[in-house]
Amino acid sequence: MNHLPKPQPEALAHSICVSERIAERLILARGWLSFAEYMQLALYEPGFGYYSAGASKFGGAGDFVTAPEISPLFAEVVAGQIDVVLRAIGLGDLLELGPGTGAFAAGAIDVFNRCGTPIERYRMLEVSADLRERQTERLERVGQERPLREWCDRLPETFSGVIFGNEILDALPCERFVTRDGQYWRLGVGLAVESSSSEPRFEWRVRPADGSAPGDDEFRQEAAHLQQSLRLQGIELPNDYCGEWQAGLDGWFESMATSLKAGVMLLADYGLPRVQLYHPERTRGSLRCYYRHHAHDDPFLWPGLNDITAWVDFTRVAEAAERAGLRVQGFTTQMAFLAGGGIEQAMSRALETANSVSPGMTTAEQAQLASGLRRLLMPGGMGESVKFVMLGRGDEIDLPSFALRDLRHTL
Repeated sequence: MNHLPKPQPEALAHSICVSERIAERLILARGWLSFAEYMQLALYEPGFGYYSAGASKFGGAGDFVTAPEISPLFAEVVAGQIDVVLRAIGLGDLLELGPGTGAFAAGAIDVFNRCGTPIERYRMLEVSADLRERQTERLERVGQERPLREWCDRLPETFSGVIFGNEILDALPCERFVTRDGQYWRLGVGLAVESSSSEPRFEWRVRPADGSAPGDDEFRQEAAHLQQSLRLQGIELPNDYCGEWQAGLDGWFESMATSLKAGVMLLADYGLPRVQLYHPERTRGSLRCYYRHHAHDDPFLWPGLNDITAWVDFTRVAEAAERAGLRVQGFTTQMAFLAGGGIEQAMSRALETANSVSPGMTTAEQAQLASGLRRLLMPGGMGESVKFVMLGRGDEIDLPSFALRDLRHTL
């Protein structure tokens, strides 16, 4: 990890505090934690976890960049499709899960005002007080007053409209497994014995799901379902294959479906259908960590300072959603979604609008806009790696964004 920039002393001290908190939990758990619990502590422990503490996460000063920061065209197109949904259902709200810097909200509200979208409230579900403050500053800076903005720290009991989430599922705590002689064993976390360091260090610990640790029963059920599903497709994972799945998806979608009385969920995330995600050649899984725009594969490095993600099994998403009473109404790549939604026309409008006022858009600004467009659509990058899925109740809503390349048959 010598290529990674070293944390500042204050950040390093915070990471040590996070490590000590995890070590305390490990001692109480008799020396072994599931990776899902470790990830929950490292990312979401109140006051300590990566998403709970105050450091910058998004954009140039953070650890990674999401689509709304890459280009305003992302919000332009997605908000245009949300406008179609809200007109189809008559009226409703938008609930954004994890609004990040507020970049998507700023762009979307501008589209809604321009289009006269029938929206009452723009709700933002944000549990981080620090991020909520940054989102407030972002929206106040651009001076947008309509629709009514509202922050919440839990799902509304009843909701009608569109629930939107960009890169939400891949940050949910995940279980890790490794195959041993045809069986799936749990990859968890233990304390490493290091005499040279006074601070806690962690290491992988593998064990069978034999019922002696919390979550073993749920792990066995999920592993058996995954193994059977893959076998039906003629796939047998080789020995020492590592993989992940997001823990608790059934409960997560049940909560969403209970809240959503009318409308749809629109989710964008890195992932693949099951038979592609758990391909026998993907032997090390999809777990990735991000620190200061550097990707690495060590989730035990500087806990609390790194984002930790794993790609999403969209077949599992469809199964969980359908169990909760929702139906898949669209599934495609980000490239197809944005192209079908008119991103080229959005690019042309942005250039025309910018050049219609003096002094107009500079050559450098035009190049930056074009570069962002390429990053969103790049076949070898976000364009194919990120998928859009729409889930809803009742009658299907036809969105132009899903018409270009319908991939529901791959789930």
